[in-house]
Amino acid sequence: MSMANYSLYDREEPDLSGFERELYDTVNADAPWALVERFADLERVSGSDEEVEAAEYVTDRLADFGVSHERYDPELYLSIPGNASLAAAGESFDAVKTVSFGGGKAAGEMVDFATGEASVDDLLSTDLGEVGDMTGKVAVLDGLLPIEAIGELDEAGVEGVVVVHPHEREPHEGIATPIWGGAPEPGEEHRIPDVPVVVAAAPVGERLREHGEGTSIALTAETETGWFDCPVVEARIDAGADDAADDDFVLVHGHYDSWHVGIADNATGDAALLELARVFEEHADELSRDVRICWWPGHSTGRYAGSTWYAEQFGLDIADNCVAQVNVDSPGAVDATEFEDMLCWMPEADELARNAVADVSGKDATEVRPPRAGDYSFNNLGVTGCLMLSSNIPTDVREERGYHAVGGCGGHSNAWHLSTDTLDKADPDVLVRDIRIYATIVARLAREDVLPLDFRHTLEQHRETVQEYDAAAGEAFDLSAVSDRLADLENVTHAYYDRIDAGEIDADAANEAILGLSRALVRVDYTTEGQFEQDPATDRPSYPGLAAAAELDDLDADERKKQVVALRRQRNRAVTLLDEAFDALP
Repeated sequence: MSMANYSLYDREEPDLSGFERELYDTVNADAPWALVERFADLERVSGSDEEVEAAEYVTDRLADFGVSHERYDPELYLSIPGNASLAAAGESFDAVKTVSFGGGKAAGEMVDFATGEASVDDLLSTDLGEVGDMTGKVAVLDGLLPIEAIGELDEAGVEGVVVVHPHEREPHEGIATPIWGGAPEPGEEHRIPDVPVVVAAAPVGERLREHGEGTSIALTAETETGWFDCPVVEARIDAGADDAADDDFVLVHGHYDSWHVGIADNATGDAALLELARVFEEHADELSRDVRICWWPGHSTGRYAGSTWYAEQFGLDIADNCVAQVNVDSPGAVDATEFEDMLCWMPEADELARNAVADVSGKDATEVRPPRAGDYSFNNLGVTGCLMLSSNIPTDVREERGYHAVGGCGGHSNAWHLSTDTLDKADPDVLVRDIRIYATIVARLAREDVLPLDFRHTLEQHRETVQEYDAAAGEAFDLSAVSDRLADLENVTHAYYDRIDAGEIDADAANEAILGLSRALVRVDYTTEGQFEQDPATDRPSYPGLAAAAELDDLDADERKKQVVALRRQRNRAVTLLDEAFDALP
């Protein structure tokens, strides 16, 4: 399928007026593309001198634009991959890499878990099937970032793990720990798998499988793991409108560290953040809410350590005053004309996101649930995520090119987390289009009298989820307390929004209620841990605390009883959070 069949804009003029049209016209490629070109010479691995150079470039440009900013230098817990080796039956292999938090040496007999090529849903999870005693064994499996599978194998006593990637020339870089933010709390160190892990390109996996199960495998994986000083850059644009809220702010953010030079992941995102800082500073007098723009380190080698630090350092402020967050990652990828399957948002932001894409570009956008990935380090604080990731290469074009599923770079699997994510993987025209969409979303969050977040759509999805779990659980577990509270909340919420639409609710009161809904409903739908904690970087289905209710039939009697204990606790938590949402509506 030729790219000639696709265009960046499906309308001649944007459906924007006034302030939003002025923003649209103000955005240009000059400052963003200059940053992209500069970052093309910097391998921005966290903890490195070149990462610091990148942070200094950002702060210098912010100073040039007159944008108020701070640079923080927290110590982050990172694992920097080094050299890797892999040998089987006397044969040594190239095209293997170490992953973060996957260091060590191992030898053992090969056990093949041939799970097939990973889908997007398998980025964080790979189903191994039955796993027996793995003592003295080295596991070979397929996937991209199979964190849960590695943990399962570690518990089974495996000596080492080889993860085979579908890429032909080199495997994608990755990270093995499920601990969000990198650093385990005291007593939680065991959650980091104590097993060496290497990733291998597809031909290596094919050769290993030709040798067959029982083949002797030896591997080494070098890592430098510890505490590193890493710059976090924060820009603050203070709202200057006469009716500006005192402390409310929109948080816009993305990571500036990278694997290799990381152009489409995420130099283009860093460029977009810089352009957003420039244009919103120029229009600060027309904003009703502040805008904070942050560049994170530690995304790649610390499991989002920079944004996690910020969530901890400013957690009380965020919980009190952050109205929404927008993640800027992988915009501006070459050929990324569409919005079919990579752009994510939480359901209350559905109309906001769809309309922004349509109003700027004339294109449709498909609703996708945000995975437990990216720098969504604010779920436990109950902050609505209005975007994650960005535009994508058309799906039929990717299929024609033979691309496999990846989590960024617009779907360009020959670039994502690879040394080939270079300047040719980005397009300044695509970048400008994507920045205009981000700018429109941020403007609506920072200017509209009533926050453009609609929790009626959210509660509809919640009801469907709980009904599905309840039906699957049958007699084994009762979720009626959650279903009943959801039904009451849905009715009251619809009535409240009707009053907002009719102009019967003061904007300040409406916004307080909307934020109350956000704080409770984001937590119940995306987390199982506490407000100021972090859920692990593993699969988080909707209502993750109750999802196991649908799988009770798959457990033996003892495990089922243990799971029911956990479900009772999570049911109580869910009802309590729904009560908090109910109380937010006067």
